[in-house]
Amino acid sequence: MTEYMTEQEQIEQLKAWVKQYAMTILSGIVLALVIVSGWHYWQNYTTRKLMKASTVYEQMLNDRSHNQAGELEAKATKLLQRYPRTPYAQMGALMLARDAITSKNYTEALKQLNWVIDHSKTGSLREIAKIRSAKILLAENKVDQALATLDAATDKNFQALIDEVRGDAFLQKK
Repeated sequence: MTEYMTEQEQIEQLKAWVKQYAMTILSGIVLALVIVSGWHYWQNYTTRKLMKASTVYEQMLNDRSHNQAGELEAKATKLLQRYPRTPYAQMGALMLARDAITSKNYTEALKQLNWVIDHSKTGSLREIAKIRSAKILLAENKVDQALATLDAATDKNFQALIDEVRGDAFLQKK
């Protein structure tokens, strides 16, 4: 048979339970608040950083449309140094590489493309940079290096481009 407690006994039992577990409950609540506020801080921080990088990239595109090469390079350098983990920095590096190729400065183009390969979290951007590097190496008659670069490109989505450049390399190698 079950024993029924009086109201006073129930209150005493509740007080004892609160005394026993008060620190654990408070610690859990404080820990949950710290985790939630830390997560919100991190989200706000990364959003602000992306917004700033986006602004710099937009200014870079504006400079490009107005043919202001010096300003473009300054903003691209700012992107690469201050916001290297953003996709805007990688797109800026690809833009610098394109400009370097246009001016036949292949070493600078390779430098920018290698930066993208080393810093990009996006696999497709890394693959594009590898393929473009291989094309530059072919233009410089460095066929074996181009083939080695293409061997590092393994994304099946880019297989047709990889094979095309590999074919160009074998043709150049005879």
